[in-house]
Amino acid sequence: SHTVVEARQIAMYLCRELTGNSLPQIGNSFGGRDHTTVIHACDKIGKERKEDSKLDRTIEQLMQRIESL
Repeated sequence: SHTVVEARQIAMYLCRELTGNSLPQIGNSFGGRDHTTVIHACDKIGKERKEDSKLDRTIEQLMQRIESL
C-alpha cells in the first residue's frame, strides 16, 4: 500500500542521512532493493520535505529522536 511504501522511503532517507552506509548497503537492509531504489526514495522524500512542512517537521523530530538514542 501507499502508506507502507512512503514509510519505507522515509526509513531509507533516514538511513542515508544518519548512517555512513552505502546505497547498496541500505538497499540490502530493505529486502535486497537496488541502490537506484534508495536514490529514488531519498530524492522523493527530500523534495517532499521542501513542499510539505508537516512532513518536514515529522522527519526532523524522527532524526532528533534517533540521534538521541
